[in-house]
Amino acid sequence: MPPVYRLAAHRPFVAQRFRSRHYHARMLSRLPALPPPALVSRVFALGVSLALAHGTQAQAQVPTEHASRWPSALASAWQATGLSAQSVSVWVQAVEAEQPLLAIAPDSPRRMASVMKLVTTGVALQTLGPAATWQTPIGLTGTLSPDGDLQGSVHIRASGDPSLDGMRLREALTQWREQGLRRIRGDVVVDHSLWTLPPHDAAAFDNAPWKPYNAGASAWLVAHGAVTLRFELDGPTRPRVRLSPPMDGVTVINQLTLSDGPCGNWREGIRLEAPSDVGERSLRLQGRYPTACLAQNWPIRWPSSTPLEHSARTWLAAWQALGGSLDGQVREGPWPPGQPVWSTWTSPPLHEVVRDINKFSNNVMARQLFLSLATPHGPAQPPLAGDALTVARDVAARHVRLRTQGPDGASPCEGEHLVLDNGAGLSRTEGATARCMGHWLKALWQSPQMPEWLASLPIAGVDGTARRMTGAVGQAHLKTGSLDDVVSLAGVVHASRGQRYLVVAVVNDPKAEKARPALQALLQWISQDTP
Repeated sequence: MPPVYRLAAHRPFVAQRFRSRHYHARMLSRLPALPPPALVSRVFALGVSLALAHGTQAQAQVPTEHASRWPSALASAWQATGLSAQSVSVWVQAVEAEQPLLAIAPDSPRRMASVMKLVTTGVALQTLGPAATWQTPIGLTGTLSPDGDLQGSVHIRASGDPSLDGMRLREALTQWREQGLRRIRGDVVVDHSLWTLPPHDAAAFDNAPWKPYNAGASAWLVAHGAVTLRFELDGPTRPRVRLSPPMDGVTVINQLTLSDGPCGNWREGIRLEAPSDVGERSLRLQGRYPTACLAQNWPIRWPSSTPLEHSARTWLAAWQALGGSLDGQVREGPWPPGQPVWSTWTSPPLHEVVRDINKFSNNVMARQLFLSLATPHGPAQPPLAGDALTVARDVAARHVRLRTQGPDGASPCEGEHLVLDNGAGLSRTEGATARCMGHWLKALWQSPQMPEWLASLPIAGVDGTARRMTGAVGQAHLKTGSLDDVVSLAGVVHASRGQRYLVVAVVNDPKAEKARPALQALLQWISQDTP
């Protein structure tokens, strides 16, 4: 009997992350009015000073000292969390200043979760350039007849494109049809040897191999290695379930029944099984689906039995939907020496890819981009010698350390102060110190790529992963991070009088979720600076 993947129901990740937002709002409403940072600084024992000269050219004076403890206006908010003072690091610095306004445990290494995507995306913008694209060449062997019949095979040289989702795959195949290709008598041969990678265990991080964010990186990754189950009411007895994107040779066995009651955590009432057969595949759904749910989506990582199974099934379904046919199979193989290029798939520019990664914290795309740092000569190059992940870690770390060097040549990101793993933050080892991340934010702010970087970040209370934030609404561009024992944020806060502050705040604690109200209060305190 073949092994069976059993996908236990699980609450949506975003819902978990912000499940207490109403509680947080009540907590903030009970806090005393927050004085601006400039006013609080006058009463700090350490004598923080921050003065702004207003006019057509406002300038911030450099404070001679910084506070290493919570300001009195925020101390009660932190105390209300009940968390240890040793669990938090904070860095707040005016963008023009040389020293921080607030630095709490700035040199304690912390796991920062998805905030680490700021390293991956920032290094990519600075080294590859905002307009960089991934080029995936296509070659034909044999003769293509006027009626679209190819007496040979199609060769694809995978480039590690992070953006090749179902929609863009269809656009690329539409280009093939427009160029006259209709029937492929041979095979579709994919060369995905660009990167040499260690084996990927989708269950290693959190024992949830079906979660889409646990898909492994690959030079040929289609639709992020995932599929979405789309549920819709269709008749009186059971919902209709379809796959998006469609996958060739996959049958959905729908044994669900409709039920009354609230939608709630509807996935908990469904059991999904995916036998890992090599040929025809099936997804079996059993349980109850509440009618109150109407239409819902359930994205899952496809449990591939071979490295190319997901991409092959997705490719073939899209090709057939466009009227194309394939006599052979989709398989892996080398790019023929001297093979001329018949067509090329071009990705969106890097700044659009970075926006998708940062706005929506896409872990799979971040890992793809991180590995692209290991191919400095651009996409569609010969396979990289050595482990691509090791090379990417070295390239990114060296770049950050170079850009954060002080006048003495030292960087706050040396050694354990910056540890890179997969570039997405979905890791038990990846992290940095608040000082390192604060200096990296300043390097990004001062770089020519600042506009593209800033525009890629979620806006507090408005969009992306920061849309449910209640502090500094509309006044902060922030990358947020969240794991079971990590809550973090980093970015730029735009204060009410035009000053801008770099902020990093991270909590490592088994009960880190309790820190959210205090971090929201910190953002609000910064945004209300009206000296």
